Amino acid sequence: MRNMTIALLLAFTSLLSNTVLSDTLKDIYELAVKNDAQLRAAQAQYKADLETEEQGFSQLLPQINAQYSHTEDSGKGKSKSVFTGENNQPIPLERSGDIDTTQKVYSVSLTQKIFDMNAWFSFKSGKTLSQQAEAEFAASQQDLIVRVAEAYFNVLRAQDNLASSQAEEKAFHRQLEQTQQRFDVGLIAITDVHEARAAYDRTVVKRVDDEGQLGVALEAITVITGQSHQNLKLLKESFPVSEPEPKARSEWVDYALKNNFDLKAAEYASQKMLFSAKAAKAGHYPTLSGDINYSDFDNNGDSFGSLSESENQTTSIGITLTVPIYNGGAVSSARRQAYEQYNAARESQNGIMRNTIQATRSTHLKVITDIASVKAYRQSITSSQSAVDATQAGYEVGTRNVVDVLQAKRGLFASLRDYANARYDYVVDLMKLKKLAGILSPQDIYELDKWLGERAAK
Repeated sequence: MRNMTIALLLAFTSLLSNTVLSDTLKDIYELAVKNDAQLRAAQAQYKADLETEEQGFSQLLPQINAQYSHTEDSGKGKSKSVFTGENNQPIPLERSGDIDTTQKVYSVSLTQKIFDMNAWFSFKSGKTLSQQAEAEFAASQQDLIVRVAEAYFNVLRAQDNLASSQAEEKAFHRQLEQTQQRFDVGLIAITDVHEARAAYDRTVVKRVDDEGQLGVALEAITVITGQSHQNLKLLKESFPVSEPEPKARSEWVDYALKNNFDLKAAEYASQKMLFSAKAAKAGHYPTLSGDINYSDFDNNGDSFGSLSESENQTTSIGITLTVPIYNGGAVSSARRQAYEQYNAARESQNGIMRNTIQATRSTHLKVITDIASVKAYRQSITSSQSAVDATQAGYEVGTRNVVDVLQAKRGLFASLRDYANARYDYVVDLMKLKKLAGILSPQDIYELDKWLGERAAK
């Protein structure tokens, strides 16, 4: 029976693969960084949001514009005019002829805002949006780490469940054969054969379902990396399941309140809306700007037989003060709207803070529970194996029936399955806890990758 237990543990840990090379967690993570659609979308959004700060700052800098116009007039026309002669007698003069003139105008203008609180607070709002974008992108990067780890270990989980189902199917098939043989020689009733066959049929159904679940888990990784993966490295049995550092739940909450990137993004979003509200309020304030204009005017041509040519250059410097008085109430409405949007952002920040605290406490508790579960399930494997041995021995001498044997074996396979699942739950929940605390980094992937390895085929 000792050999049987070792064989079951080896079969349960994962399906044996004929391929030599396996994909590591590090490999899949680095592929995900390059190919994951969610992260690439978050990166594009991050870069787009950074431009808002640039656009706001541009409104505080000088605005320079240049213009050039070229106009040509041609045609025929008449001109009448009156001159004053001697004794103030009017002398009419009438002319007709061709018109052919050319006019060129060059101009350059520079405008600099001197006092414009709306533009200043809009710039501050854009700058805060850049900080919000950085926090959101950092949160997306951490989210990718969790998604990769969860998808990776879901595959290992599905492999273990399938290996367990296959081993259980094989064991129950062997039990069915033994029961049939005992019935054939008249040692047991036909009802035991029916019980064994029903149990075996259920293991077949479970194995088929687990095969499908493995395919689904592999497809989930493909969605993240954009590539197909069939053979993953396995979590070593020596992987340490230890309490998170620090141990105190309150310290993890403190980390989360200081470092959680979703919470930081919410704080920046609230600040951004505050600056937007101040910008809207500044719509009531006067604005002051300075202007410098330079123009070059050139006009020449033939008009009614008279040649003319003129050219002048002008430079003007001025200051413009604009005082808003009344625009139908639009500024006041925009101000009220912006402050209510700020209130909404602030309440959203409060909600995210409370959810972060609750999630951190809950996840820390889950990690502690996972640790206890791993230890308990590891012990339950030994106990379940002893129960199988004792029940099988009792069945051989006729003190136990086949139902007892099937239930004992079912309990052993359940313990094997639960033990592996508890280990994977611990790994994923610990990463989620670090993400909530804002301390999750790619180094966690690389450290975990060291505990993955191949299994020697036997």
